[in-house]
Amino acid sequence: MRRILGLVASQRKTANGEILTQEVAKAAGEDCELELIRLADLDLKLCKACYACLIPGKPCVHEDDLYFLIDKIKAADGIIISAPDYVLGPAAVIKVLADRMIALTQILDDLWGKPCVIISTYGIKGWEGYTLSALNSMARFMGFEVKDSHLFFGALPGEGIIGEGALARAREMGQALFGNSRSALGGECPACWSEMWKFPEPGKAVCPICGQTADLVAGENGIQWRYGETGKRFEKEYLKEHFHNWLREKVQEFVARRKELAAVRTLYKGSTWLEPPQENLIEK
Repeated sequence: MRRILGLVASQRKTANGEILTQEVAKAAGEDCELELIRLADLDLKLCKACYACLIPGKPCVHEDDLYFLIDKIKAADGIIISAPDYVLGPAAVIKVLADRMIALTQILDDLWGKPCVIISTYGIKGWEGYTLSALNSMARFMGFEVKDSHLFFGALPGEGIIGEGALARAREMGQALFGNSRSALGGECPACWSEMWKFPEPGKAVCPICGQTADLVAGENGIQWRYGETGKRFEKEYLKEHFHNWLREKVQEFVARRKELAAVRTLYKGSTWLEPPQENLIEK
């Protein structure tokens, strides 16, 4: 029996993301069992940027549910991530999890290559934003093999699965989880499937997510995209170099320059910080 773990970012119960996750898992095969985690129900604290987790063998200083989540991911054979589009981006709990990436990438070998499909839902045509690109990149940073991802339309709970072609698309994603990956779609970065591009100079494009480059050349049928150097940001050795070596070197540099930087920071101390009334804190 293959175990599928569904990570659901919506706080709504039996809403679009949860329903689509169930349909995707159902299509993955009769020998699959689905377990669900509602990310918003977990105690996931904000990253302190203390870098303590960079010390080999030392966990994150937060005593929260991060390692419960990691253990469940380790035990899973496949991952489904679903998140609604809120204000042009994924629900906030996704960013909270993504911000703990330094701790997550310290166990990259344990997560590497786990097949993953990604579901997002949105409610207004033309307001898709960067949600899917953000979800794809988070999954790749965690070392997952992203097999498919799709943005489903559905503003009302239950609407996402009854849209035209939605059920068929969900089943297609389920078959991809332990099967063949889809290819990049038109307009997507061929390396990481990002839908965003930067244009640093005329005729040049760069994917801000993975660094894929492209030349834009006028042709008989309009502008042609000629892709150049492929972004390497999500390759295993690159991720290890960044999250293991480069960050540790920056910590060592900070220690060496502590007095110099402390003198700079001292100039900016003494600001006025506003806090809520104490009675509000007691009520919470």
